[in-house]
Amino acid sequence: MSESAAEKIVSAYLDALEGRDFERLRTFLSDTGFSYRSPVSKADNADDYILIISRVGPILEKIERVRTFVDGDDVCTILRFRTTMETLKEVPVVQLTAVANGKIVAIEVFFDASEYNKMFEFES
Repeated sequence: MSESAAEKIVSAYLDALEGRDFERLRTFLSDTGFSYRSPVSKADNADDYILIISRVGPILEKIERVRTFVDGDDVCTILRFRTTMETLKEVPVVQLTAVANGKIVAIEVFFDASEYNKMFEFES
């Protein structure tokens, strides 16, 4: 079975993310109407999202692609993010991506953020 156009775009986006090529990654995102949601952050435009996701760059070692499901222009990808951080060595992630007119218009990411949130808890 051949890849759909949406799946190719998401795959290229993930290649750019794994390669920490945020300039290239930005080319896959819509200039208008873009949104991003995760358990720890959100963005309502592509440029703000690039600022958020570029913070992952220094700790990202690899993105293992486990499985991809495609429904028209929606792509659901099950991933394993491998990082340099001991407490977050391997993070299972599900990413739902919507593509329209050849660009990613929405990304919603699901993962257990409990270890991530512990890094930012403050004592009262």
